[in-house]
Amino acid sequence: MSAVARATYRSAAPARVRRARLVRAGTAAALVLLNVVAVLLPVLGLVGAAAGAGPLLDVPYLASALAVAAGLLVAVACTAGAYAVRRAAPAWTFVVLAWLTSLAASLWPLVATADAAVDRTRDVLPWIAELVRSLT
Repeated sequence: MSAVARATYRSAAPARVRRARLVRAGTAAALVLLNVVAVLLPVLGLVGAAAGAGPLLDVPYLASALAVAAGLLVAVACTAGAYAVRRAAPAWTFVVLAWLTSLAASLWPLVATADAAVDRTRDVLPWIAELVRSLT
């Protein structure tokens, strides 16, 4: 290989590596953003509608907000990890972790609200049973 060909090959390699790193980080960022738009926003709308029930349901606002914030921060850190890692397999693992973490963070308010609803139902069912028993 000639000296010119070696210099061209060496100068093209970092550009290819940089492009691959940007593709991985961009893929992770796009998947996280897709989760936020397609999962988190509808979940927050559903939880907000459940919160409209007033005192019937205790929606865990603070726990949900902290879980979403922490989950999305971890997803952003995994996206940065996908860019920082040079080897392909660990970098794509970071991409998948970013996506799964953002999905879990997006679904957490729904899970927490459902748990609160089930807890409230446990309180109401004995009352309904006692009401039926007293009517008969």
